[in-house]
Order: sequence, then C-alpha cells, then structure tokens
Amino acid sequence: MTKLEQIKQLIAGAGSTFVGVDFTKKDGTERHITFNPRDFNEIVGTGKPSSNPDIIRIREVNNKEEGKTTWRSFDVNRVFKITVKGQVHEF
Repeated sequence: MTKLEQIKQLIAGAGSTFVGVDFTKKDGTERHITFNPRDFNEIVGTGKPSSNPDIIRIREVNNKEEGKTTWRSFDVNRVFKITVKGQVHEF
C-alpha cells in the first residue's frame, strides 16, 4: 500500500472526527493542521483544483493566521505524522 493510499484510508476511517496532520512545507518549516473529513462546505471564491494526485485539499478548522476556517492543502509525500481518533501514525 502506498503512502497516499494509507493516508486516504486513515482519513476516510476517521468519519466525522477531527484529523491532525503534521507535515513539512516547501520552505522546510513544519506545519500542523486539523480538519473534519466530513466538512464539505464551500468557502465562496476560494480554491482551484489540483492535477497532482498527491495533494489533498481540506478545510482547516480555526486557522491560526486567519482566525477562521480556510481551505488548505498538503502533499502526502511531506506528511510525517497523522493523528486519527487519538491514534498517532508516523511515516
């Protein structure tokens, strides 16, 4: 099973419980995001599709910089930890 398949399976298995993802951004800094996989609400005027299958787009809950729910994305190849239902999975 590929890393992409593992991460997608973990997210799907979370149901509507929050998921935490820790990854390294392109600039080398580490980032943590929290989201609800069942949150499909649209943020009007944002987002565009990605042709890269390794990019997962989510709505981050309560973004620290903006203080609100915002669209974010992460590359599964940069993920080093994902937390689902209290269980930590490290890559």
